[in-house]
Amino acid sequence: MTFVFLSEGDTHAGTTHESRYHELVEQVVHAERWGFDCFGVSEQHLAIGSATTASPEVLYGYLYGHTSRIRFRHAISLIPVNHPLKIAANVAVADILSHGRIELGVGRGNTTLALRAFEIDLDRSRLAVKEGIEIIRKAFTEDPFMFYGEYYKIPPRSLVPKTIQKPHPPMFVAASSRESHEVAARAGIGVMSVSSSIGWQLLADNIAAYRRAFNAVNGTPSVGVLVNAYCGETDEVAKAEGGPSLVEYMRVAYTGYTRLAKMSKDYAYMGAFGALGDRIVDYDYIVNDSGAVVIGSPETCIRQIEHYRSLGATEMILRIDSVPHDRILRSIELFGKYVIPHFKHPENIVRASEEILGDIRRMRDVAKAQGVYVELTEPGQGQKSAGLS
Repeated sequence: MTFVFLSEGDTHAGTTHESRYHELVEQVVHAERWGFDCFGVSEQHLAIGSATTASPEVLYGYLYGHTSRIRFRHAISLIPVNHPLKIAANVAVADILSHGRIELGVGRGNTTLALRAFEIDLDRSRLAVKEGIEIIRKAFTEDPFMFYGEYYKIPPRSLVPKTIQKPHPPMFVAASSRESHEVAARAGIGVMSVSSSIGWQLLADNIAAYRRAFNAVNGTPSVGVLVNAYCGETDEVAKAEGGPSLVEYMRVAYTGYTRLAKMSKDYAYMGAFGALGDRIVDYDYIVNDSGAVVIGSPETCIRQIEHYRSLGATEMILRIDSVPHDRILRSIELFGKYVIPHFKHPENIVRASEEILGDIRRMRDVAKAQGVYVELTEPGQGQKSAGLS
């Protein structure tokens, strides 16, 4: 599996955005050290009291020189807040300067604070994303290209500069509705699936719909699942340190999603979120039934991620945020030291001595029964061989 560290730069009252951004740089370097494959932020605008990542491309440009291996993903760039041609050009420049470490996720946004401020037509935003994906891919792969649709109309043009990853940097769609999963599938690109806390069944159904509709001509299905995450030394520590901020994040999302569901038919599916009621601030529901969280000891986090993998996930996008800096660093380290190796390098995990000795004894008994075991004797007495060659 691929592991993505995601942050939205949540900044606590009484601190500064300046200090939070410098902490975030340290967290990304730390994530690279501990084996995360990729770092991503979502493009967030005007999000009072929470997310601050308004300009991912500027943040990434700073981080390229502070890292050497970890990849960077726009998770997500907002269409139609940004014109698809502008997104394509930004990604092409980033691909060059990062030496081929950039990835692109797109979506239409899910907060009224940003969508209304940018005067987005909510009833046409899904169309804008669908056409925008096609425009970006054409700009990357056709020279020259053109596009004439219902939302965008672009005469023949040539993208300058060109990407270095071919045919183009990896692309993804952020999706919580089945329709968005199918848009990604038909385009033959990856999906970043979000349950919106509605439950495991919705997540399973959406992933299944994506895989059924995937256009295999364009490559291999890539299913990322975006979750809030926190790893502590024990389940109790994780709950005490990460639980309160996780519940508060869900409460804030609840308010925004239910409001958006009433404003446009294209967001009406989010009305199901409102039906959760008090469960959205019930820690046990969030952890066990929402399909939106990985939290606990390393062993618990492994079990939870195994569940996502059983649904078809090929990557985990872990939002580790909204807690103090030192806790984020420790959570990243625990994921990197104990959880990620379980899925990427299980053969390298050190086993307990008692477990290994038990295996040795069982193998010795089998060898004895087969008559091939060599039993060593005291020094000077030689050894008794039972046919070992």
